[in-house]
Amino acid sequence: MLPPTVPLVWRRSKRARRMTLRIDAMQGSVIVTMPDRISRKQGLAFVQQHMDWISTSLTSLPEKPVLAHGHDIMIEGNLVPIFHEPTARRGTWLDDDGLHVSGDAEHTERRVRDFLLKLAKDRLDTAVKRHSERMQLVPSRLDLRDVRTRWGSCTRQGRIMLSWRLLMTPVEIRDYVIIHELAHLRHFDHGADFWALVDHFCSNGRPGRLAAERWLRENGTALLRAA
Repeated sequence: MLPPTVPLVWRRSKRARRMTLRIDAMQGSVIVTMPDRISRKQGLAFVQQHMDWISTSLTSLPEKPVLAHGHDIMIEGNLVPIFHEPTARRGTWLDDDGLHVSGDAEHTERRVRDFLLKLAKDRLDTAVKRHSERMQLVPSRLDLRDVRTRWGSCTRQGRIMLSWRLLMTPVEIRDYVIIHELAHLRHFDHGADFWALVDHFCSNGRPGRLAAERWLRENGTALLRAA
């Protein structure tokens, strides 16, 4: 049986041809997707058949960070300590010592997250504008979202979406994702011309791009659980 603290989320899909399992890294839950013809009883049997995989996958999830005094949050690849400053009157601010949060301790987590979202908008906007000028490719719109499966995307209308969690990655990783999506404004595919354009603008060319992709594969789940 699943541990009682692990949520089991049921999803039905008209397009699904078979039952599938997925771990939601952000919530630490198990998502079961089923075709309409499959009963809940059959779904439960399917879950029980895959308990070893579920247990291993849940156990391997990185520990969810605590956004409170004495703990750290990653900003641009650096671990930044969080300080609760109950008597301060400055809201939330970042300096060379760390991230400071005033007010009641019970609001620290929310205030840290709000600050990170605001900081992400500022720094990602700036980075997109800088690379857009370098590449001479201008998106029609930029949106930041809290997505779980993609670090970025680009539509045929030129709209670019980025995960706000790119704020937490090292700058060169963030820049790779931005360059990748901007390149889609010229080549809406992943063909040879697309990769040549990406590698031309990536730091250290193709090796830098491959290193960035590897970093995201190895660290992406931890970022999803960070805030």
